Amino acid sequence: MQRLSLLILFRDGFDDLTALQAALAQYRDPLRQVAPDHLKFGAPAELDVQLNSESDVLIESQEMAEFFPHKDNIEIALCNQRIELSWDMKDDPGLITNLIGFVQPEVNRLVSKCWTFDPQAGLWF
Repeated sequence: MQRLSLLILFRDGFDDLTALQAALAQYRDPLRQVAPDHLKFGAPAELDVQLNSESDVLIESQEMAEFFPHKDNIEIALCNQRIELSWDMKDDPGLITNLIGFVQPEVNRLVSKCWTFDPQAGLWF
């Protein structure tokens, strides 16, 4: 099963996904916590939402800022946390787009500033 993903990069903001889970509860899509840093959102299409704050996130952010130009490269290079959104390639693209459309603005609201990157295409959103 091939999976697609988007990365939401930001600097400091989450210890776990409790605040994001509370924010997503306002939407009427199924939401369940798998672990403190992992949520599953939506049905029948399901979006995996995983928080990563490990030391390699900062290195990866610096590499993305260097190799994929963006007007905010300096700020992106300082990102030490990321949320990875992933889904099955066979899921309905319309449903997945809707779920991403709920998650990304909530993350942005909670952390004040974030950047979304498509690693398959090498593009910033």
